[in-house]
Amino acid sequence: MEGAPKTTNPEKESELGSKIVEEITVIQKGRELNSLSVQELKAIKEKYIKLKQELGVGNKKTSEGIETSYEQAQEIMSDSFYGVEEIKSTFRFEFPQEKVPAIPYSPEILEKAKGNGEMLVLRVESDGEGSPMTMERMNGLMQAILEEDSEEEQEKLLYDIGWYQTEDFFKNASLRTEWKLVGKNFVPDSTSKNYIEQTKVLRDYLMGLDSVSKEEQEECTDELLEGLQKMLDEDYDKNWKEVARKLSELLINKNHRRIPAEILYDWVLQFRNRKERGILEANYDWSNTLSSDGRLVDLGDAGRSGVDVNDDDPGHRDGNLGVVSLR
Repeated sequence: MEGAPKTTNPEKESELGSKIVEEITVIQKGRELNSLSVQELKAIKEKYIKLKQELGVGNKKTSEGIETSYEQAQEIMSDSFYGVEEIKSTFRFEFPQEKVPAIPYSPEILEKAKGNGEMLVLRVESDGEGSPMTMERMNGLMQAILEEDSEEEQEKLLYDIGWYQTEDFFKNASLRTEWKLVGKNFVPDSTSKNYIEQTKVLRDYLMGLDSVSKEEQEECTDELLEGLQKMLDEDYDKNWKEVARKLSELLINKNHRRIPAEILYDWVLQFRNRKERGILEANYDWSNTLSSDGRLVDLGDAGRSGVDVNDDDPGHRDGNLGVVSLR
């Protein structure tokens, strides 16, 4: 994270310098540096990063502890790690290494996240041509790839886009370049709940992970949620749109539920790289995004014919409609 203080240790830095010189000497084999191949220079860089990590030199402190290197996060998260390699194998473009942001989670946080059934995902705001990574763009990229691959297990990325092809969440809402921890499964006890009840379950779950800010907690009180439920109970037809809008604006939902583009992106990375349809195979994840008619968008039923997109009133309940956590 830019501007974060670094830990310094002159003895460790000196040791790092000595060890990296040794490693370079082994790789050089008496040659000049400018005569080394790209692969050899890359090997030197990887050795340097690994030695820095092992010696704890130049680590940055964040609000959650010490930042984790790309390689260390990859090792900790194993097949729950989705970085530049997984992006390339999915969408067939290379995201520049220099644009990859620092991972803002400590090794301890990642260890717990892995055990908790979460995955670490690198989101990117644009593709190899600089186009924003919207649902529309991802659908176009993947349609060409799926047709070329002739993959029997997936005909297309999205099921019938008819009702939402002009919606803002499809055409314009884009990803941001960032790392996020995403649940592989629903937050426990979040199905068969309306959006208000789900929000309370999500808040309490994240509080148990110490992942709710003071502002988020103070805004999303039981009293506020009870008031929104009362509005629905008193006059559903009159109030449901206003309730949906207020729920979509709550920080707990803005920060810890996914937008539709994020749901789609996370799913296709998982499917293309791990051949897993995951929780969305027979279920729907309720996003934080309103459709143009004021309902809350959800994605799921991710079968061979594509991911389905729906929208529902905030009072809707279903046994296959839950929420995936984001932090």
